[in-house]
Amino acid sequence: MIETERLILRNYRLDDLEDYWEYVQMPNVGPRCGWPAYTDKEKAKERLKFETTRPLQFAIELKDTHKVVGSIELMEPDENTKTEENTKEIGCLLSENYWGKGIMTEAMRAIVKYGMDELKLDEIVAGYFTPNVASGKIQLKAGLKPFKTVKDMIVWYETGKYCDGVVCKITRQEYLDNPIYQNLQIKAKDTKLRLEEKL
Repeated sequence: MIETERLILRNYRLDDLEDYWEYVQMPNVGPRCGWPAYTDKEKAKERLKFETTRPLQFAIELKDTHKVVGSIELMEPDENTKTEENTKEIGCLLSENYWGKGIMTEAMRAIVKYGMDELKLDEIVAGYFTPNVASGKIQLKAGLKPFKTVKDMIVWYETGKYCDGVVCKITRQEYLDNPIYQNLQIKAKDTKLRLEEKL
C-alpha cells in the first residue's frame, strides 16, 4: 500500500466490484488502453478476481470517500520497450469522472518513487497511443520522456484508423536528478508508508 496526499494505492479486493464496474464499462476508459469497454458485469467480475492476484496492481482509492476510481500497475515490459534488464512498465487507467484533477499524475509519481526506491529498478517505462495526448502529458509530469515510436500500433477506436504508439521512460539516474523525486519521502508499509510532500 502507498499513501499520497489524496490517494491510497492498494491491491484490489473483491468488494471493489461496484466501483470497478462503474469505470470499466465507460466508453473512453478501456479503449484508450487498447481493450474494449466491458458490457457484461459477470465478465468484469471475473477480471477483477484476476486483478486481485497481481501483487503490483494497485487500485486507486480516494482517501476522502474510499471510492476506487482506477488502477495503476508495475508490470513486466515488452522486450522491445526496455533498454535495461531490471525494468518495469507502468499501466494505468482512470474513471472518466476524475479526469483533469491531477489524480493520475499523483499516482504515477508515487509508483515511480516506489519502483525506484523499494524495488530498486534501473528503468521504468510507459506508453500511450498518439491520440491520447493527456496520457502523454501525465507521463511527462512524472519525469518519463519519449524515446521510441512504434508505427501503426493499434486501430484507434475513435477514428477506425491505425495510430502510432509512443514509449516513454525514466532511468535511475534521471530519477535521482529529478527535483520532484528528491523532495518526496516514502516509507515502508509497516512504518505507516506515506508520501510526506504534496504531489
